[in-house]
Amino acid sequence: MSISTPAPAANLPWNADRRPPSQPVKIDPLADVKPKLYTVDGRKLPFYGINGLAHVLGRKADTLRKWEEKGWLPVPSIEFPGKDATDPKSIRYGKRRLYSRAQLLGLLQIAREEGILQKHSKPIKETNFPARAHKLFADLKAHERAQRERRAAELKASGVAR
Repeated sequence: MSISTPAPAANLPWNADRRPPSQPVKIDPLADVKPKLYTVDGRKLPFYGINGLAHVLGRKADTLRKWEEKGWLPVPSIEFPGKDATDPKSIRYGKRRLYSRAQLLGLLQIAREEGILQKHSKPIKETNFPARAHKLFADLKAHERAQRERRAAELKASGVAR
């Protein structure tokens, strides 16, 4: 009985030594999370609910609500009231927390850097996540305000009344 030996790597059509280096695969971390469109300042914009943020961070929505309550997670810049609790046809109560794509991606990046995405990571209160998350939201809010002011100035300069 003879045992065959594998062919040398040079004879294989997919020789790993001759392959060009692969490009890094860019995966959208929000691909599985679908935004909803809401009208803000007359424009329809995509926003993600707290369940979208929970999915991205690998936590439960209730956990994120507790983080928000304790001040570890900033309150989103846009909140809509839930349905009326006195209306028997209303199913939802509370408030709708709406996060922009930039907020979700920023929080994900901070969570990665602070190591709170791994299992058995250190508690969030022992990291810089809360301070960095609050700074992220403040910076994004300032950027949004500057964009609104720039758009208003452009409209005013073009003579279009708002």
